[in-house]
Amino acid sequence: MKRIHALSAMASYRLGFAACLLLPLIFFSSCASAGNIFFSLSIDGTNLSLTNQGNSSAYYPTVSHLLADGRWEAMAFQPGEVSPAELLPGEKIDFVWTPAKSPTALSPLESLQPVMVRFYDQDGVGFGQISFFKPPPQIAQALAASYIGGLMTISPPKDKSIHASWLLWPQEEGINPLRYPISFTFKQPSAHRIEWHAGMDKLRFNLGAGLPAAVLLHETDQGLLLQNLAGGGLQGHEQRAAWLDWKNLFYGIAAAITGLALFALLTPSFMAWRKRAPK
Repeated sequence: MKRIHALSAMASYRLGFAACLLLPLIFFSSCASAGNIFFSLSIDGTNLSLTNQGNSSAYYPTVSHLLADGRWEAMAFQPGEVSPAELLPGEKIDFVWTPAKSPTALSPLESLQPVMVRFYDQDGVGFGQISFFKPPPQIAQALAASYIGGLMTISPPKDKSIHASWLLWPQEEGINPLRYPISFTFKQPSAHRIEWHAGMDKLRFNLGAGLPAAVLLHETDQGLLLQNLAGGGLQGHEQRAAWLDWKNLFYGIAAAITGLALFALLTPSFMAWRKRAPK
């Protein structure tokens, strides 16, 4: 009876030890991801629906549409709707969509039906999302463009195939505004129209300290062509603890710990088997 009791205690100890080693695997895997916010938009007659498809709440969401001169005009809520302080995951809000009486009356820019969603996260950081209901084709020969020293730097075209370009972006200031009392009112700057001509140098634009992703719409003989510009990598990361982005390191540690746990579980059984095996 004493021998059986001793073996049971030893087995319980090994199982408990292995369980402790496996706990970090669960912890690291769950902490390596964070919440996100993104939207889907749909039009039905004179109604535009905005749905939060992410897994986190969006605060004070608004929708604007682009005018022919590059100004963003805020859209009104449908009668009976009120500006939601919080849009939960899966919830939607409806805006008034005014379709053009004659598509030929629209400028080429307006015919793409560009809209911008603006919102705040739970910390009060402002973000934007640009979408097109009728997106143009992607341009084959994109212009060199990237963030340099915090400014979006765009090189002029090498030939005359691009006559002019519209620069669209959601102005984002990152976490800088959090140093002051938070205001949930915001005016988006107008889109920039760039007239290209020979001898131009690189152009630099301040799109906000948050270094947002942007869009170039190029005016060509084939019509408007789209070029997406990558953001500077700060969106959603400034207010995150740095260790949340160490995903690969966490998974490596978790894999090593899992190996140790399996070793702790299987080694005593293997040694007992060897002792019982006939020599």
